Amino acid sequence: MLNNIEDTLQGGIEQGTVSAQEVDRLQKALTAGYGGAGKPTDLTHGGVLQAESLETTLKSVTFDMKNLKFWPSVSIDKAFNLYEQYNRITSYGSDSSPYIGEGGAPQEEDSTYVRDGQKIVFFGTRRKVSHQMTLVRSSVGDIVAQQSKEGTMHLLKNMEREMYWGNAHFADALGNFTGSNADIPADSIGMNGLLQQIQRGDDDEQQKSGDFEGYGSFESVLRDLAGDSITQDDIEELSVILLENFSSPNQIHLEPQVLSTFVKQFYPQFRSAPGLAQQTVGYDVNKVQTTAGTMDLKPNLFLRPRAKARSKAVNPQSPSLPGAVTGSASGSNGKLAIGNYEYRITEVNNFGESSPRDSAAIAVTAGQIVTLVMPTPQANTKYFRVYRSPVGGAAAQAEFIGNYRVGLASYVDKGERLPGLGEAFMLDMGSDVMKVKQLLPLSKINFATVTTAIEWGIIAYLSLFVYCPRFVGGWKNAGK
Repeated sequence: MLNNIEDTLQGGIEQGTVSAQEVDRLQKALTAGYGGAGKPTDLTHGGVLQAESLETTLKSVTFDMKNLKFWPSVSIDKAFNLYEQYNRITSYGSDSSPYIGEGGAPQEEDSTYVRDGQKIVFFGTRRKVSHQMTLVRSSVGDIVAQQSKEGTMHLLKNMEREMYWGNAHFADALGNFTGSNADIPADSIGMNGLLQQIQRGDDDEQQKSGDFEGYGSFESVLRDLAGDSITQDDIEELSVILLENFSSPNQIHLEPQVLSTFVKQFYPQFRSAPGLAQQTVGYDVNKVQTTAGTMDLKPNLFLRPRAKARSKAVNPQSPSLPGAVTGSASGSNGKLAIGNYEYRITEVNNFGESSPRDSAAIAVTAGQIVTLVMPTPQANTKYFRVYRSPVGGAAAQAEFIGNYRVGLASYVDKGERLPGLGEAFMLDMGSDVMKVKQLLPLSKINFATVTTAIEWGIIAYLSLFVYCPRFVGGWKNAGK
């Protein structure tokens, strides 16, 4: 029958007896078209017979391994306990006279040692695939292997951030950020990251060399840029401070926008030659020469600071939100500019961050501090996360300024942290300065099967050890 219809149409075309409408319908029947854009019910004519074409590789709009900068740079070692300790020498002897008289004996000296340590913390992510999904044909191949790969990347994302910021940004009852363990929730399951260990060791006598006491001053290794961009002078200044602490810094880790602002300072030095073709514009700045040596500039996406609060809870097990937050301004030792501020707070537990709630506008005179009155925390809440608006702004514009553990005598904002700005770090990546110790490297463990689904976890047990916190440093409130 089909062959007869085709013969009739062909004969009609040759004899000129087939109408234009019939030729048009024939043309449509022979055209594949673009299909149904992924909707099988929209396919018509020849499109029904087409095999769909789908690439077998996923196209990612998020990060990949090349975006990690801290994790690939730091030394890795084995841990053997849940609390790993180490010894630090701070002095080879006292400042007694090195001379001896004829026939005399030298002074007896002792070196000074300090023991310190870090707890090993546990990272993990859970993945689940139905048994049925493992049986159907997938465009990515082995779906369990694909989910394991993506789980590993998810874990590396969190580990990269926690290497810098684990247990950081906790303020004390007066609004100071010292990195003290007393400011961190006592039952915290988080890791002490780079910033926290730098802050804690910055003014700790047990972190300073006793051999140079009285010879020069001990400068802070954390410099406050107060919103200004990093300059070559800032890098030179910090490099000398670290050099005088016997460090050999070799890398600077910073947010890409902070690096971009730094690089733009050198645009006026670029010169082009008129009339020449194929010139490259711009200025390549990937290293900085300092008194302490050459520094590699490492832009890291994971140093982008926390900004606004999420509108919804990150995890359904996050705490609920009865009560309100209020505040008042007072004193004269703050850094806040004159104007009205609104605050946004969330509660954080082991599962995530709650939905936000806002304060009313609080009027501040220049130099005052703001004391916040927090609502009664919900069960299992570890700390409050606080966000502050720009001057005259609404709570919806508030950006992160600090963490405050539950149970503080007061919750003070002195203006130490500027909303939306973060840190940059100058690092000595030597294994005698810092190291990651692993009780368990990145591993996959299968969970018990109790349904027609496969569940497993990607886990790692480790911690960052900054043996010499004054060998590394950085800038806070880095402008961009």
